Amino acid sequence: MHWSFFAIAALGLLLAHGLRLPFAGSKALSGGAFLAGLVLAVLVIKFLAAAYGIGRTTDFDRFVNAAVVEVRETDAPIIVFTGASYSRNGIDPERLTIALREQGYPHQVVNLSIEAASLLEREQHLEQFIKLSGKVPDIVFIEVAQDFDHRAAYMFGNSKFNTRAIEQFDLPTTGWTVFGILGGACDGLKGCVLDSAYLGLHTALNILNVGLIGRGEKPANVTAVPAYDAQFEPRETSNPALSLKIAPAEVFQGPQWIRSYRYQQQKRLLAQGTRAVGYYQPPVLDPDARAYVHGLCGGELFAFDCFSPNSHELMSQLNGNHWFDPSHLLDSGTAIYNSWLADQIISSGVLERGQ
Repeated sequence: MHWSFFAIAALGLLLAHGLRLPFAGSKALSGGAFLAGLVLAVLVIKFLAAAYGIGRTTDFDRFVNAAVVEVRETDAPIIVFTGASYSRNGIDPERLTIALREQGYPHQVVNLSIEAASLLEREQHLEQFIKLSGKVPDIVFIEVAQDFDHRAAYMFGNSKFNTRAIEQFDLPTTGWTVFGILGGACDGLKGCVLDSAYLGLHTALNILNVGLIGRGEKPANVTAVPAYDAQFEPRETSNPALSLKIAPAEVFQGPQWIRSYRYQQQKRLLAQGTRAVGYYQPPVLDPDARAYVHGLCGGELFAFDCFSPNSHELMSQLNGNHWFDPSHLLDSGTAIYNSWLADQIISSGVLERGQ
């Protein structure tokens, strides 16, 4: 923690003691003075934290720092995969990079994924990666999944009141989450009420800087840790035979809130210099979850390179001991998927289009 914060705290105590009124004021005056002091304190803390680059650091910052190290010495075009735990277990950037280079493509693959990460949290850290590395990805592949599209505040089902949950709910993220909740992107009426309550609390904690000073540090200074989380032993029993079930998929568009967000995200990335935006989801055993991505690829995302795992060729290879749990791959499954994905990316022509 920087010494200036202690100096400001000491000054605040002196002012609070020395500027007391000699008489009792009204409740309205006291309340107004309290609110004015609170707003001033919030603004000062935000200003100083921004000036010194201090933020609430999380494991996502560690993954960003590792990705920055990976691309620091390369002039190769960068492909970023940004997702949640599906991708943290399912995208091995080293394997994908080697697979592409064996076919004559010089691209460097980066994995920016962490469990329960919404599109909004992922974009915050994608922007952080671009800023710290000074490099704009040539291609960005964005993970899509039914559970994230249909619950705007998915983080609250995974964890609440941790640093990551508080850190991400700034005003833009709160606005998009409200949009999603109002559109029904939550688990029924009770779920919408609970998500709204948690959203209000997390937003207040973010705006009031709670925990920012005591736990804050410069994101660039935290230890670099690669995002890919290789697993070699199952954590629960899975039924790999489900991989052979290919559910029928009708083409459709995602919920309005996330469709609008994806559209604006595409515009932002392309305006920054990213050449192409694509979509994907690593395999899961649930046939309906795979069918959702397949329908999205054929509907809302038909104009983009979109790689659905609802493929008999792919899933038949995963009918075996390749599952960490029903939704995540073991390292052996990741090897199968990444080989298939590399072929899909190459055959799509996205690596050469627009070069």
